[in-house]
Amino acid sequence: MRRFLKISLPIILLAIMVGTSFDAQAKPKKKTRTVYYIVCGSHSSLDKAIKQSEQMSEVMFYPVYKATANGKTVYRLCCQCYYSKADAEKDLKGFLSAFKGDDWWIWSSKGLAKCVYRPLSPKGDGERIPALQPLSKPITE
Repeated sequence: MRRFLKISLPIILLAIMVGTSFDAQAKPKKKTRTVYYIVCGSHSSLDKAIKQSEQMSEVMFYPVYKATANGKTVYRLCCQCYYSKADAEKDLKGFLSAFKGDDWWIWSSKGLAKCVYRPLSPKGDGERIPALQPLSKPITE
């Protein structure tokens, strides 16, 4: 019995140490980046958001994103997104000068928001426009 313990105890301790060191070396969770969306409309129903998106698609194409505000699901039409709030603010100011009277604002989302509707592409081939990807610099420089 002593001989068994003498042989197996170091192996057991080694296994515990190796298991512990793997946990310590585990990669930390990746930090989710905030994404800043320029919003040009928000609705309580997806149907209303899609209707507005379709009406506006003659000039610009606005995908619809699902979000939660005050514990309720909302659907937001967005025209662009950024990793930098300053870039979003700069372009929002530029967009507002071109589209006076519209109620546009910046929405910050933890990571990319879920795109639930993409309008048809202007190409006329039945494809949908792609979901927005964050820009690295403002459009209105």
